[in-house]
Amino acid sequence: MGNRVGIIGISESKCEGMNRKDSLNDLIFETTSQALKDAGISQPEIDTVVMAEYDQVDGRLIGAMSAALPAHCYDKDEIRVEDDGAAALALAYMRCLSGNFDTAVVVGWGMCSQTNLDLITKLNFDPFFHRPLGLNWITAHAVQATSYMNKWGITAEQAAKVTVKNRSNAVNNEKAHLRTKVKMDEVLQSGYVSSPLRKLNLPPHSDGACAIVLTTEEKAKKSGRPIAWIKGIGWANDTYYMGDKNLWRLSSLAAAAKRAYAMSGIQNPLKEIDMAEVYDVTSFHELMEYEALGFCKEGDGGKLIDSGATSIDGELPVNPSGGMLSSNPYTAVGLFRVAEAALQVSGQAENRQVPSAKVALAHGMSGICGQSNCVVILSN
Repeated sequence: MGNRVGIIGISESKCEGMNRKDSLNDLIFETTSQALKDAGISQPEIDTVVMAEYDQVDGRLIGAMSAALPAHCYDKDEIRVEDDGAAALALAYMRCLSGNFDTAVVVGWGMCSQTNLDLITKLNFDPFFHRPLGLNWITAHAVQATSYMNKWGITAEQAAKVTVKNRSNAVNNEKAHLRTKVKMDEVLQSGYVSSPLRKLNLPPHSDGACAIVLTTEEKAKKSGRPIAWIKGIGWANDTYYMGDKNLWRLSSLAAAAKRAYAMSGIQNPLKEIDMAEVYDVTSFHELMEYEALGFCKEGDGGKLIDSGATSIDGELPVNPSGGMLSSNPYTAVGLFRVAEAALQVSGQAENRQVPSAKVALAHGMSGICGQSNCVVILSN
């Protein structure tokens, strides 16, 4: 068994809205092919392929059967997780560490133009008690945001600052879906979708794919490619039922972060992490994530955004890519966060590069109100 795994190939498609003309299979094939090219390897050198895919989002049963060939799975071991792309990265990482596989490709995609997220996410909820209430990914997050605001006195203005920050960062990201800045008053005056969430507190619906190549230490060093080492990783789940937990606290994210920090030797995240890419499913949730990740004390997420610490030139830049609020290829979002963090520590983030980024955090989330979380620490 090797002792380290590194990322040597990264490919992100351009995230777009409803006007994408290529098929899902074309998108997967082109993105995976580019990741292999970036890693300097060919398809026969792959040992395993891990796909992140939701059947209900793709709108087809056992969608991975159709996606396997464009994901370069021909004659290869392949496995799928019906979860966020960060969870697929975690599985591929363990496969490489097992000694059974040397080189893994992780592929995640989302084609929101082919589905109705607001409708299908109702299917995540209990059919007898919760679904009739009209709960879906937006209304459930609205309930959680309300709980968070009421518990700590978080304001709409503080959440709006997250949107302004992330949309400003996305201007420098050619792969982002939304690349226009917004002002505070635009966020605060945008229409309510589900109170307290306004339109600009929420991400767009995007099409996009991401692929990452990771391999064992020996092969990574021989590759001659820039390497982003996986220094620590952790994941955790909490209860399915919203009413069985404190909605103002992302407890499973805190548990996942604790495990990733222990593995990577991080004791003071704010001081030891140079940048972070988090799953900003709403602008309120990014503030909650600051707290769960230990960037500040519980209840101080609003104060942290007020301080400017998470801006692109702050003490700990968060979402320099623009985050999910700028691009939302559902299912692939967490894998995009890992890809962006890896680009940062390997010095390949181009116009959005954080100077001297040596240690980065990436975060993926899935489930009802932050039920499942995965945290990855990357280092150069």
